[in-house]
Amino acid sequence: MVNRRIAYAYYDPNWNRSVHSIVQLVKTEVEPLDYHLEMKDHLFCPSCYEPLIRVPSDPAVAVMADGKEALFRHLPVEDPPFCFLRSGSVVGKRYNGEEEARQAVEDKQFIVVSGFMQERPENIFREVIDGKEEPSDTHFEDENGREVDVPVSRHNGQTFKLPSRITSVQSLCSNFMQNYYREIFVVNEQEDSKRYLLCDSLKNVNEINEVNNIPNFYFGEIETINKYNNHTTVWLKLNKPKPYADFRVRIWNRFAEPRGIVEGRAEGRIIMFYAPIEIIGRGYCTRELYWGEVALLPEQYRDFLINNYFRYR
Repeated sequence: MVNRRIAYAYYDPNWNRSVHSIVQLVKTEVEPLDYHLEMKDHLFCPSCYEPLIRVPSDPAVAVMADGKEALFRHLPVEDPPFCFLRSGSVVGKRYNGEEEARQAVEDKQFIVVSGFMQERPENIFREVIDGKEEPSDTHFEDENGREVDVPVSRHNGQTFKLPSRITSVQSLCSNFMQNYYREIFVVNEQEDSKRYLLCDSLKNVNEINEVNNIPNFYFGEIETINKYNNHTTVWLKLNKPKPYADFRVRIWNRFAEPRGIVEGRAEGRIIMFYAPIEIIGRGYCTRELYWGEVALLPEQYRDFLINNYFRYR
């Protein structure tokens, strides 16, 4: 069984599960140490949307008697709905019929991806935030894809034909906390489906120890950047002692610069990418990545990722 901590809750003082739809929930993310008394009875699970309580209930207490930090728990109820943050299950919610599954996709309870953007869309703009350029609109980072077969039926072996998106890692990063607990199904041209949960699947490059031909989500801190004729090589920071010689993310130049991944600006930032892992010399690398396969994690999510990733490894 997987032991997952509820890293944050949704706070909405006006939302009522029995009255309102999920899309009406105002998804204000609150971490346990940001809790205030007025939030009591208005906190909801980011996975199942059931009520949460903060333990301990006193917001002034950040550490419990056993030395553990304050946390969120589900409110005890009889016959609770399925939630992998409650059960620790490695399998997400499953649906009785295609209509129910389609509604879940529409409500963004899980994501169906049939591809990552290969080329840069038009009308992509960037704005300066705290002295650093960030994407100003991710609307163009996502477009309709084909209908694909997705294994989310309660019956083993049965799939539902569901709408998909052609998306980007940038789109996932832009709402990183909300996407952290969402199931992501990536379906290739052969209709093979691969399931990901960023809270489980996202892997730091320091933990890579072998070649992986199956694409996965990875992240690391940028140390140095070198631009060559056709591509940019991003060297990621490794722990000491180093687990291996080096790790290189390679990106086509026509995508690296508009993504803000350039020398003198992106060093120290967290880079996230979706790719297979190849060997090069005594280290590892990616092939040259396209527009939708790589992004800088917005600075506002850096502490959230680092704290929750390494605390429970």
